[in-house]
Amino acid sequence: MVKYKRKKNELKEYWDDQINFLIREVNEFDNGSENEARRIASCLRILLHETKYSKSLVRQIGINLIYFSSSSFYNPANLLTSWTLLTLQLCPDGIQYLPNIIYDKDNRYFCYTFDDWWNEVIFDDKSNVFTRKDIILFVANNDGGAHVDPELKESFFLLSKQNSLGIMDNFDQTPENNPIYQAVRSIAEEFLISLKISEIGLKTRKQCKDKTFEMRFFDDSRRYKWSSTETNASEEIKEIVNQHRVEDRKLYLQELGNGMKVEFVGK
Repeated sequence: MVKYKRKKNELKEYWDDQINFLIREVNEFDNGSENEARRIASCLRILLHETKYSKSLVRQIGINLIYFSSSSFYNPANLLTSWTLLTLQLCPDGIQYLPNIIYDKDNRYFCYTFDDWWNEVIFDDKSNVFTRKDIILFVANNDGGAHVDPELKESFFLLSKQNSLGIMDNFDQTPENNPIYQAVRSIAEEFLISLKISEIGLKTRKQCKDKTFEMRFFDDSRRYKWSSTETNASEEIKEIVNQHRVEDRKLYLQELGNGMKVEFVGK
C-alpha cells in the first residue's frame, strides 16, 4: 500500500490546531471544567508521545524544545507522600488540590531535555511512583481522553479515587478534586511555557561548575533529579538514593529577563 507523506505546511497546520485546542481546553479547565483534563491529555499525547510505530508531532515538525518543570525537589526517602506539581488550598467546604501554575521569580525553576522531563517522577504515594508520561497516557488512553477502559489499573484507581496520597484536613476531610486532573493542568502549563522559553533559547547559559547534578532512576525510565551539592542529605537518605542507578548531568543558568531565570539540567 502506497502511503502519502504529509508536507511540512500540513504538519504545521496540525501543530497550530493542537496548540489552539490546548489553550482553549486550558481556559475551560480554569473556568471550572475539571474534566477538560481528558482533552488536554489527548492533545499532549498527540504532541509529545512516541512509540516504535508512531512519531510525536513535535518530532515530525522538527522543533527542538527545552522543557520547563515547575516540580519541586523530590526526595525518595521522604516518609510522606509527594505531589510535586500541585499545591493545596483550604476551602469553606474542605481542601482541594490546585495546579502549580503561579510562578514566583524568586523560586528555582528547572528545564530539561524531553526524556528527563517526560519521565520525571511527579507523584509518589509510597506504593507507586508516577511520571508525567504515566499521568498523560493514563488519562488519554484509559480515562476518557481518547478511550475509556472498563477497568482501572489499581495504582491509578487508588491515586485518583481513594486518596492514596493520604491528604486530609483538620476534620479528616479528603480533597474534593482529582489530583491526576490537576497535574494534567500543570503539565499543560509547563508545556506552553516551554514553547516560550524555547523561542528565547538558552544561548547565553552559563555552566555552574561548582554544582553537581544527576538523574537517579527507579527503573529503565522513571527518574528524579538529585544533587549532592544542593541537597543536605543524611547518610540514611544517601543510602536510599544510592540504590538507584545514576546518570550524570550538568547544570546551566539562563537569565530570561525581568528577573526571571531558569536552570537547565542537561548532559
